[in-house]
Amino acid sequence: MIKINLLGGIKKSIGQSNLQINEESASINGIISYLESNYYSNNKINERDIMVAINGIESSVLGGYNAKVSSGDTVTILSIVHGG
Repeated sequence: MIKINLLGGIKKSIGQSNLQINEESASINGIISYLESNYYSNNKINERDIMVAINGIESSVLGGYNAKVSSGDTVTILSIVHGG
């Protein structure tokens, strides 16, 4: 089981702060697709507007959106606020 924590705007859009996916492994791309298909009201998550961490490590250093996640891992997805 993979635990997903949602923070910021994506939490509000999906309507939950925590989810669990009953899979042995997945990629970040797969998790985003799962969220889009099952929870996200806008149908498409803009990957430039989120940051993803796997067990507290930013996913870009682990392979980006192709990074693999295993059962027991925690994926944290948070919205990035843009402005100026």
